[in-house]
This record gives sequence, C-alpha cells and structure tokens, in this order.
Amino acid sequence: MIGRKFPLILLLTFVALVACSQETVQTSNGSEANGDETLSSTGSESISLNMATLSQGSSWYVYGATMASILQDEVDEINRVDVLPYSGGYGNVDLLDNGEADIALTFNLNNLWAYNGDNGYEQKYENIRALVGGMDKYYVGIVMTNEFVDRYDITSIADIKEKEIPIRLLTVNRGSQGEMAARQILEVYGLDYDTIKSYGGSVEHTSFDVVQSSIQDGRGDMFIQVMTEGHPAFTEIAIQTPVTFISVEDEYLEKLREYGYVKNILPPNVYNGQDYEVQSPGLSTTLTTTTELSEDLAYAITKALAENKERLVDGHNALSYYIPEEGLHPDNIGRIPLHPGAEKYYQEKGWLE
Repeated sequence: MIGRKFPLILLLTFVALVACSQETVQTSNGSEANGDETLSSTGSESISLNMATLSQGSSWYVYGATMASILQDEVDEINRVDVLPYSGGYGNVDLLDNGEADIALTFNLNNLWAYNGDNGYEQKYENIRALVGGMDKYYVGIVMTNEFVDRYDITSIADIKEKEIPIRLLTVNRGSQGEMAARQILEVYGLDYDTIKSYGGSVEHTSFDVVQSSIQDGRGDMFIQVMTEGHPAFTEIAIQTPVTFISVEDEYLEKLREYGYVKNILPPNVYNGQDYEVQSPGLSTTLTTTTELSEDLAYAITKALAENKERLVDGHNALSYYIPEEGLHPDNIGRIPLHPGAEKYYQEKGWLE
C-alpha cells in the first residue's frame, strides 16, 4: 500500500505546480504577475497603471511619458505605467469611467463639464476626482486676417454682431475641444453659426491643413482654436499670412467663467507679427482619476508629481507653468472634488485650507 501512495502524491504535487504556473506571467522586469497585480522582489504587491493621454507626438503624450517615468521611479507600489496614445480631453473621461484608464490627462473644463453632465457630455461622471491641476497654460486663440480686420475696421468679435459682418469662420471638426470653444465664445457675444450665416458669412469645420490653406488663399477670415504657446498651426498661419490675434474683453471673459475658463494673457512675440499681449479665455491640463483609485496610491502619485517639478519641466517646457501649491485650486481642477489621497497630501503640505 505504501508503494502505491507515493507515486500518487508525486502526481498531485506535479498537477498543483502546473496549475500555479498557468496563473503566473512574466512582466517586463522579470517579476511575476498574478492577474493585474505583480509581486515585487520584496514580496510586496506592485501595480500597473494605464494613463490616457493623446496621440503620439502630442504634448500630452510627452507629458504622459514624463509622468510615467517619475511615478515608476518614485512610487514603490507602481511597477509600470502604460501611456495610452488616446483619446484626448473629452474622451479620456470615458476611459476613466469604463476602467480602461486608471489616471488620465484632461482639461479642467472637461472635468467640470463631465461632472455636471453638460457641454458635450450626455451623463454625469460623478465618480471623477482630481489629483493635480494647473499644469500648463492653454489659450483659445482667435485670429483674423489683417485684410479682413482693415476692411471692416474690427477691434472685437462684438463688431461682427454690431455691424452684421459676413465673416467666414473656420474651426476644426465638430465636437472637438476647439470647436466647442468657438461655439462658447460666439455665444457670449450673442452669436452662433446660424447668425453668422444669416449675415452672409459661412462656417466650415475642417482639418488644420485646410484651415491653413484657406487663410493663406483668402478663403477664410477667422479661425478659433485651443492652442499652446507656439502652436504649430497658428505658427504656420502667422508666418504665411498677416493676421491679428483678437483679445476677449473682461465682460465676456466673466461670462465664460461659467464654462470654467480663466483669464490667460498670451505674452508678446509668441507668433510672427504679434508684438502685443492678447487677453484670452484660458484652460489648463489636469491629472484626473476616479474614486476607484486607492487613497494611498492617489497620495503617492500626487506627492511624486508635486515634488518633482524639475523632472516635469525637463520632459516638456510647457510644464514650467505648474505651481504645485496651486494645483488644487478649484479653477485649476475644474471645480470637481479632490481625490481623498490628493487632499491628504495637500493638507500635509499646508496648502489646503
């Protein structure tokens, strides 16, 4: 009997080992992973995160790669951060909500609109939470050709309504961040697409290259789009065609605050021929998550980014605008709740009243 039991024990042991090995995969650093979590060399659990950004080559993709490097170096619990080359300000909220992304770059405006379920969002995303805000400066750029400005003696968008000017407006594709900004700016001036058409003007939603050629060829008069300093499309337009960057007056900026915009000042000489300041509706990049992220991990992520600004700036100079102690300001995060982990860090630093 003893001779029969011994082989059976060996067989059961072999089966158990095979079963265990089937649930174990190798990670890129050689550690063993079980499901979504990995075991570090010390035996403690480590985590892989997905971070939603924008297409490869974009500023946000570079931001994401920079942040991923910092988080992997500074947060022991994080084994790997995969930078997703999609989906942009609007779409990244959906990626967070459906669990495809754990953290995401968004605009402060997207956070506000998503949380309230308006301005392009068909539902309320009440589970989103902010980690870091005010990471850079974006502007809503408004350019008109000098030929058009001189012909109608234009100093403000308000002149279009007052004089019923037949302007040919260009935006990027409908539903994008820039096209939404165009609609909102027109709205506070008492205009919309139909009104522009009623004046004999036109509205075209198209790609950047078509916008550039239309301005250059005299087939377009005004272009409205979200931009950074030195935005490639605006840079090319200003080089090819004499244009005027139009400011938005304080009374209209105040109305745009309802949508979450702030006042940003584009400094002189950013673009060819722009030797003056431009007052613009402003927005900024945030790092956003959901209530699903643990408090400890949210704390560690917030701390790592807030305490490594030099590395952020080394990755992309636009992040030089980031002031960690202002990263929690309601306007900078879209007036949504802070994640409790981020809130804990800011309280420890004495930045949260």
